[in-house]
Amino acid sequence: MNRPKTAALLAAAAFLAAPALHALEAPRKIVDYDIKVSLDPETKLFDGRETLKWTNPADVAVSDLKFHLYWNAFRNNRSTFFRESGGQLRGDRADRADGWGYIDVTAMTWDRQDLKKGFRFESPDDGNPDDRTVLAVALPRPVAPGETISLDIAWTAKAPKVFARSGYVRDFFFVGQWYPKIGVLEPKGRRRRAEAGWNARQYHANSEFYADWGDYRVEITLPEKFVVGSAGALVAEKKSNGKKTLTYVQNQIHDFAWTADPRYVVKESLFDPAKDVPKEELERASKVLGRTPEELMKGFRPVKLFFCMQPDHVSQWTRYEDAQKWALAWFGLWAFPYPYTQVTVVDPPEDGLGAGGMEYQTLYTAGTVKWLGRWPLTGFKPQEMVVIHEFGHGYWYGLLASNEFEESWMDEGINSFTEAVMMDRRYRYFAEFPFGVGITDENTKRAIVFFRDFDPIVTKAWQYSTSDSYGRNSYPRAATVVEQVRRLAGEEAFWRAFRRYAERWRFDHPTTEDFLDEMRTLRLPGFEAFVRKTFYGTGEVDFRVLRASSERSDPVTGFDDAGKPVNFEPGRKKKEPKEKDDQRPYETVVVVGRAGDLALPVDVLLAFENGETYRTTWDGTDSWLRLKTTYASRLARVVVDPDGKVVLDRDPFNNVRNVGKVKGPSAAAKVRAYAVHLVEILLSSPWSLP
Repeated sequence: MNRPKTAALLAAAAFLAAPALHALEAPRKIVDYDIKVSLDPETKLFDGRETLKWTNPADVAVSDLKFHLYWNAFRNNRSTFFRESGGQLRGDRADRADGWGYIDVTAMTWDRQDLKKGFRFESPDDGNPDDRTVLAVALPRPVAPGETISLDIAWTAKAPKVFARSGYVRDFFFVGQWYPKIGVLEPKGRRRRAEAGWNARQYHANSEFYADWGDYRVEITLPEKFVVGSAGALVAEKKSNGKKTLTYVQNQIHDFAWTADPRYVVKESLFDPAKDVPKEELERASKVLGRTPEELMKGFRPVKLFFCMQPDHVSQWTRYEDAQKWALAWFGLWAFPYPYTQVTVVDPPEDGLGAGGMEYQTLYTAGTVKWLGRWPLTGFKPQEMVVIHEFGHGYWYGLLASNEFEESWMDEGINSFTEAVMMDRRYRYFAEFPFGVGITDENTKRAIVFFRDFDPIVTKAWQYSTSDSYGRNSYPRAATVVEQVRRLAGEEAFWRAFRRYAERWRFDHPTTEDFLDEMRTLRLPGFEAFVRKTFYGTGEVDFRVLRASSERSDPVTGFDDAGKPVNFEPGRKKKEPKEKDDQRPYETVVVVGRAGDLALPVDVLLAFENGETYRTTWDGTDSWLRLKTTYASRLARVVVDPDGKVVLDRDPFNNVRNVGKVKGPSAAAKVRAYAVHLVEILLSSPWSLP
């Protein structure tokens, strides 16, 4: 029986320790993949071999291994993915005629020992005996703590018709989650785990991915006519007999994808920090974060940009380019600089948009259609949004490798939050209409709060009540909750904590509590109750004006303490003075209320006809607040949350009541208000991006 050498045991100490409280300079490398694959574009078949080096990071020996075989989700309609999705995802329907795909491991050896006899399929999440997306492999002997083993694996696969982030249409291929991929053995303490164990979830309709860090070397063989875009950098190319073999290398990642299409038109550009980091954004970040411009620019590097465009979309590539450069600049300032040397942006064909809007490390798919590049739709910015969103995943799913199976909001929600900040900062409006009005990206996220939820944000991806609930809670609701924390904390405090979180958990696997621990340093009043009712609950709030009156005060009438009549004559009606001559003050009474169980502080503004205003902050802990005043001018308007700080308010349209003479909103403001309300009605499930 082989044992790991002493040096290997000493090297394993880094893996066995609990996560450090400081940022990692590089990820804890667990896996190395050396993959050779050939594609037959006619049959859509892949023939692959891989050498996998895997290090046991735990403090216990391991008797079996767990692998993800993701393409088996498309093997038949008995898979868990199909049972949960019904064969459709994000509005895209699977082709059940000839669109099935699969992946089969044909051989696996370790030290020349055949492991195939120890294969068994497991369904740890739902017990589905027909699911084939998790393969367990029994070993002839345990792998000791810190020991590194090398497996030789052979496999064949058939690409599904484009659906659910991967596949082919005609001779376009997007190849994601395409190889036997080892699961994550979490050591004790990693992601706050009590004991070491495997984390290898089935492929669910609403789940994405989670993997360990390592280095990749991938050789792709296919016909010469194909143009290839890939994660990693191209380091070698060989041609022979009408075929070519391309070799790509990328270190310090946990996922690898590629694409091929003979029609691609490849555009290239370069992100140059000296030119492409806007001076005003650098100055803003320096002031808010309390770091010098020199500190913030440290770590920036030039990044090669590749855009694999469809021929009929080529005119839109500069829109992709602008958004990509802005994203590299913004993330570098507010999170940390991008550590890789290249980014590849994939533009799928219009009949292959099922592969659009999908992220992998150093490569992602965007998506557009021809008519979005034509007036009058040039005021809409879905192209820019999808670039910023998908590249953002390169941080929250990529560089902070959260577990998307179990805590989807940590990628989707934080990413949707940063997307809105970046879109509104750079482009002002996600959708701009005539007369200079539009809908911001944040508006589209906030609109979802209008709809009541029945699941907490922190829920395992496959355990939400519906796919709509998964979409709302993982994307816009989570983004809006993070935005609410920002508005409660203020710009400087929030962004400094946010950047500390990003820097600390770079190259690591954070949890919800790790994010919240950084926010707890802000010491916000009532924060723990806020967390229980938002991240871990279904709390909601709806501030509204319940009453607003402002009437002339009556003179004192009745009887005094001695029983004598005061200021009235029984049986005679007093003549009211004319309005212009009436000097009596106004008695104003305002009652504002809070529906829902989420208590938040909120401002209340009273505006009077003479132009004066009164503002107070209500802590929101009680269910209502009454304000009374006697004042020379009549109340014109009551506004709850005049500055829009409570972004979790379910219905902001009941926050205003006009009482007296008040200048109405401008036509532009009315158009914008009605447009936002339309968004609330239409976007009950706006999540279209993974």
